[in-house]
Amino acid sequence: MDQTTLKIAIAAFIHDIGKFADKKALNVTEKYLNDNEGLYLPSFKGQYSHSHAVCTAAFIEYLKELLPDQFKQSKWGEGDALINLAAGHHDPQTPMQWVIAKADRVSSGFDRDTFDNAKKIPIKDYKKTRLLPLFEQLKMNENGGFNSSDEFSYAYPLKSISPESIFPQLIKDIKPAQKESADGEYLALYEDFVDKLRNLKHKNENIELWFEHFESLFMLYTSAIPAARVGDVVHDVSLYDHSRLTSAFATAIYLYHKEHGLTAEAIQNDKDKKFLLIHSDFYGIQNFIFGGYGNSRKYRSKLLRGRSFTVSLLTELASDMLCREIGLPFTSVILNAAGKFTILAPNIKRTLDAIDKVKRKINDWLIKISYGETTIGISHKVTASCDDFIKNFPKLWRQIGQEADEIKFNKIDLDRHGGAVKEYLNSFDNSLEHPLCPLCGKRPSDLKVEGNDYITEAKSSCSLCRDHIFLGTKLVKENKIAVILKDTVNKQSENQLYKPLFGEYQVLFPENDLDNLAAEGKLIKYWNLGVDRQGNIASDASVKFINGYIPKYQEEDFQDKRLKFEEEEKINEPMTFNHIACKAQNPTQDKDKFCGLEALGVLKADVDNLGILMACGLKPERLTLSRLSALSRQLNYYFSVFLPDYLRKTPKYNDVYTVFAGGDDLFLIGPWNHIIDLVADLRKSFADYVCNPDIHFSAGITIHKSHTPINVMAENAEEALEISKGADENKNRLTVFSQTVKRDESKELAIVETTLNYWFEQKWINNAMLYRLNEFIRMSEEEKRLTGKKTIPLDKMSCTKWRFMLAYSTERNVAKNEKGEIRKERIRLIYKELALWLEKYRGNLKIPVWRILYDRR
Repeated sequence: MDQTTLKIAIAAFIHDIGKFADKKALNVTEKYLNDNEGLYLPSFKGQYSHSHAVCTAAFIEYLKELLPDQFKQSKWGEGDALINLAAGHHDPQTPMQWVIAKADRVSSGFDRDTFDNAKKIPIKDYKKTRLLPLFEQLKMNENGGFNSSDEFSYAYPLKSISPESIFPQLIKDIKPAQKESADGEYLALYEDFVDKLRNLKHKNENIELWFEHFESLFMLYTSAIPAARVGDVVHDVSLYDHSRLTSAFATAIYLYHKEHGLTAEAIQNDKDKKFLLIHSDFYGIQNFIFGGYGNSRKYRSKLLRGRSFTVSLLTELASDMLCREIGLPFTSVILNAAGKFTILAPNIKRTLDAIDKVKRKINDWLIKISYGETTIGISHKVTASCDDFIKNFPKLWRQIGQEADEIKFNKIDLDRHGGAVKEYLNSFDNSLEHPLCPLCGKRPSDLKVEGNDYITEAKSSCSLCRDHIFLGTKLVKENKIAVILKDTVNKQSENQLYKPLFGEYQVLFPENDLDNLAAEGKLIKYWNLGVDRQGNIASDASVKFINGYIPKYQEEDFQDKRLKFEEEEKINEPMTFNHIACKAQNPTQDKDKFCGLEALGVLKADVDNLGILMACGLKPERLTLSRLSALSRQLNYYFSVFLPDYLRKTPKYNDVYTVFAGGDDLFLIGPWNHIIDLVADLRKSFADYVCNPDIHFSAGITIHKSHTPINVMAENAEEALEISKGADENKNRLTVFSQTVKRDESKELAIVETTLNYWFEQKWINNAMLYRLNEFIRMSEEEKRLTGKKTIPLDKMSCTKWRFMLAYSTERNVAKNEKGEIRKERIRLIYKELALWLEKYRGNLKIPVWRILYDRR
């Protein structure tokens, strides 16, 4: 990337860091303030304002030993020094300073971020202001959004990101009453930030890579700081989101005007179409992850991990390739989650040329390895001006969505890829053990993979399947990953991919910091992977929350009599699906025996009506790109930060396997009964996270034997989810045992299950009674189906006999150990409750009944 462009991006990103690193935190002297106020601050009636800009300059100067040397160099890149670019945004004097100032104003939406009826926050109380949740104000109606900050009940605690701190809390519980307490919270957060800044990697080797690490650290520590904290502002956008978006705008504005005239007057023109919005979507994710064949069963957990992780990598690296080809920093990727990303680019010919080149390169590679099953669609016809972002963003966002929909129907360039796959049959080597890859059943096996250590039992495989097993094996042992250019490594190694991604990116699990490669510009990415087993987030390099929770064998598992160890499973090795299924069994009074169905539960879920909520949940005048970006990021945190940690820390769910969890959806595999319980717990925690009854998710659960092919599990769970989402326009439903229920009904049925279990433990009912209840459920459901019809055939009337049959069965089977009036009382109670439940729940009563039968089987 051009060094001036990088300087613009960094300066724009840190332009408001003085709101975090303020006078008190930095111990800024009065002399420094007096010497620099006139240089950086605007004045009104003889008074300087926006004093945080001077603190931004102070941060760069006071902490110069912790920052790259380029920050101190006045001649780094072209034009203004970085310190003047970052600190001069409120009183711009040069065209390059105007670039930052304009980006700041577009990102903020000028003065739109105000409530009509807001109480003004006095300057002296700005540190008491807490970030308000965007989720709380989203509404599924045309009157969405709040009119005053007084309508909010929740806010975020002023803490760095962790699985606990991302949850909002009641304002009354976290808002400091005293200025001293607020000062103390800010100071503690800042000092921790500086402590981590000291250890940030690659400062001296590669400023571009260091910037990625710094941006990640800034995200961890400023995502709960409001970008705006005084006056009648809406303080629901974080300092981090505002800073990142400002960097994206500044880069695009600079590159546009570099070609069209870099003058202050031109930069302030809000009508020109300076921006091009690039949107991408990954098509065929399901086929990519779940495709299996023949001998893939033994490797399926590793293949799952590897393929799911590869999808995340391909999305990240597709955006990286585009940015590098255009000459943009990573901050230009303004949205990135769930296989989709959006890039804010300059509307110049270079951008269009780069898109065409990268789109061909990406999809040529994907078509070659997937034969058209997997592609990445890239749309780029939406141009925008500053006014479009400020005054009419909802319309702009709809245009992006419409163009993305059109791309779905043109995923494959038929002129380049139409017709039969050339040389397909000639690509097979019949001398191999299996000429056709026995793991994917699509690609020819590769000679160089034959007998590889990662595919010993399969003996043969294609390079791609070997790579997925390699990734799936290493991910459970490593917590860092590096991406380098493929030509960096001269010889083939077992610690890398055999088939570089997009033919360009090589992946390593580094044993050191790779400083030499960083200095040579060959180290593209260096990431910490998510939350560790202690719930901590490493901050010495960029963090990517793309590695979910994987159950591993612990010492106590080898004493678990439910598990039979026939292979060489070891402590801290991933648990097999067979053993996960065994964990569904329940203990009996005999400690050496267990009961219950040995099976897997497969859960698929995603957030309901998300597109409508994000596009229409706020008042149109308050829907901005910064809020959209913040919503996407915060929603992703629930699935990628909280959920893996929750599974790890909750003993009951230690055996639940994350296939993927991120964006707005999740796919989990675990003991079938634990999965059913998990849905209820996740619904509660998700409600706490979004603090809004209008935001919820639907789920589908299917139950399978452990040997079931993974693609069958995925297809069945997806069908169950589709039933849940299609059952009602409000959604918020669960499908399990082929029955679909609303959330409130799920809670009621959980109470029914508790009651039935109590009766069973008291020996008032037995298995025979529960099995007979299944028939009554079927009859009552049939009765419901026939009710309302004008005529009912006589041969269908038998279903109405269930009440009589229930009474007879209850009389014969209930409380058989009781006598006299006590038994009669039990019979009356149980008949009354069962009849009531059958009338109310009909077929849905299967859910608690089958759960108990399977648990006691």
